[in-house]
Amino acid sequence: MLINIDKRASAGSGGAAKKASRYPFSIELPDGAMVDGLKDAIAQEVKALHPDRQRLTFGEKKDVLESGETLSKYNIKSGDTIYVKDLGPQIGWQTVFYIEYFGPIVFHVLVYHFQSLFYGRRFEHSEVQR
Repeated sequence: MLINIDKRASAGSGGAAKKASRYPFSIELPDGAMVDGLKDAIAQEVKALHPDRQRLTFGEKKDVLESGETLSKYNIKSGDTIYVKDLGPQIGWQTVFYIEYFGPIVFHVLVYHFQSLFYGRRFEHSEVQR
């Protein structure tokens, strides 16, 4: 099955969103192919587009293709166009957790001990702050 891959123009771009010359392109997939296989094939064609960074949509309703599903579930036939969007770099939930909860603690300690770096002079701490 031959699938066409393209970038959908963003709402405010007036159709000028296709700055990358590699779009559109076509990918040959076996019948009964999975969405994960399509993402891998796209990643091989566009090296910077890791499968975790891709959001694939199909049709006028912009149905999102979910990983682990077959293309036939979405009634995708040979010659249909699937649109890809680069979601950008993705970070893990643990990284978000550490930054969100330990970041303010580390920042407070830095401001407390290196006040001259932030304020340009040192302050005398009160009894409560010591």
